[in-house]
Amino acid sequence: MCLAYLELDSNLFHREDYYLAQIAAEIRRGNVKKPRQVRLKDFILKFAKKKVVDTSKMNLEKRTTISKRFWKAVVGYKQRK
Repeated sequence: MCLAYLELDSNLFHREDYYLAQIAAEIRRGNVKKPRQVRLKDFILKFAKKKVVDTSKMNLEKRTTISKRFWKAVVGYKQRK
């Protein structure tokens, strides 16, 4: 039940969120050449739920490819050209 509440509440914005975004925007406006281009909506954080891939319906080759990509990204492996 707690996780369901946190999931629901993560994208709702509260008064404090807008207040802190205004503070960040004003600080940014003080440090740029064109302060009118700084918009408040650029400082509102957006949370998106990551799409979960159902691997049970994939063939072994596809699952292996996904697994290899994941582990290479985790360990920082970069393929040589």
